[in-house]
Amino acid sequence: MKPQTIFIILSLIAALSFSMSQAKAQSIKEEIELLKVDTSYAFFQYHSLATAKKFSELLSNSKEKRVVLFHFGASHIQAEIVTSRAKEYLYESFGNAGPGFLFPFSAAKTYGSINYKTSHIGTWTAAKSFQIPPKIPLGPRGMTVETRDKEAGFSLVFNTAFPKEEYELILFFDNTAATPDFKLAAGAFEFVVDESVKSAQAGKNFIRIPIHQEIAELSLNLLPSEKANSLFRFYGFSLEKKEKSGLLYHSLGVGASPFEAVLHLEKLKEQSAVLQPDVVILDYGTNNILYQNEVAESLPKNVSKAISNFREINPEVLIVLTSTQDLFYKGKYIDAGIDFAKMMDSVAKANEVMYWNFYDLSGGFGQIKNWEQAGYAQNDYIHLTSKGYRLKGYLLNASILNTLKYHADNPTVDSLHLPLKNYDAVKEQTKVVAQTTSTGKGGRSSTYKVKRGDTLSEIAAKYGVRVSTLKRLNNLRSDLIRVGQVLKLR
Repeated sequence: MKPQTIFIILSLIAALSFSMSQAKAQSIKEEIELLKVDTSYAFFQYHSLATAKKFSELLSNSKEKRVVLFHFGASHIQAEIVTSRAKEYLYESFGNAGPGFLFPFSAAKTYGSINYKTSHIGTWTAAKSFQIPPKIPLGPRGMTVETRDKEAGFSLVFNTAFPKEEYELILFFDNTAATPDFKLAAGAFEFVVDESVKSAQAGKNFIRIPIHQEIAELSLNLLPSEKANSLFRFYGFSLEKKEKSGLLYHSLGVGASPFEAVLHLEKLKEQSAVLQPDVVILDYGTNNILYQNEVAESLPKNVSKAISNFREINPEVLIVLTSTQDLFYKGKYIDAGIDFAKMMDSVAKANEVMYWNFYDLSGGFGQIKNWEQAGYAQNDYIHLTSKGYRLKGYLLNASILNTLKYHADNPTVDSLHLPLKNYDAVKEQTKVVAQTTSTGKGGRSSTYKVKRGDTLSEIAAKYGVRVSTLKRLNNLRSDLIRVGQVLKLR
């Protein structure tokens, strides 16, 4: 079967029947139509039958054997909106192995997860992965905090308490002679990490703490120390269910980070040996192409290097590359998004890794303004809104389900590769619109004469204004317009 025929066989909406009510399915369908999402690209593409089999076997056996997923990215991952929505759906299909990686964002003086609030006491220093090279060693989370303040501490308060169950909390910290004693608490539960515990963990920069109770809050506080050069360096912790089944989904990465950030995680190999990733999604790109509107010559080599690094950690790891959303910056569409999608497609094929083409899936060139007007992207035309990020999380889930179904229906087909969309005509149309909006004085046209077939939303998108603004300027009580009507644009 040719890959093109999957467009007829599978659709994004078909995946809804697995886990959603009819009303919610209808809502998603309306979102997809409104935003011009191209569900033809709702797949994790692959270039070998071995990859497809491995991906299918991992997830189909998740109820018996745990699957660990690392999802790296920048601002869209740090806040965990995308990953939280993806987890919501994926856990229904593959089992819930726990919340995964947690971090005291407050101590790092940055925004945190939508799932919990953090606070701290004392003075902390932090490093983040967008600062290359980092001033403090980094682990998979991409952030590290440290303190010499002997009265320092932090806490995490979860929006929804985790029910009473057998958990394992893995703490990642530098276990050296300078490390002070500290106490970990979860409600009435307390665990003291003193010299005897640290000595038993000699040579290991982590500790596993069993917890069997409801968890509404976690706190860590340093204990009084006589050490003159006391230094506590902390990389984060993973909260997991003790039973080794289900999907354990780790949200990793830092806002403003380029792809190269993943190459500067000094503790990645060491801590990954503990966390044991099976699938790694490398979801970067915006910060690589936004400011110069080009793909750097060094980027393909850096992506291949990252792939090699993860294969050194686990030769059997499945890696998923992604493309970005459409972007608009300083008065122009960032057409380097097209080149970035092509580059990732090429690197994925050369390295036989999977590829999630979110650029073409989300509508491609020129669509970010459509997302903004519909309330799914922020007015910086770079970041999505919460609604937009939740939709991306849903699309991630649906793409995984579609890929599994395609392989199940075509178990001997050795590749799933979708041709990249061509945006030449769309780019040319955008240039024409830009030219027709210019006046002889170098400004922009202030009026528009309605033509047959025009809609208010299309006119708003063409001229970079909101529908509500057009209605206000022209005293319109509805979206109805008539042929020949002259509309004020500003």
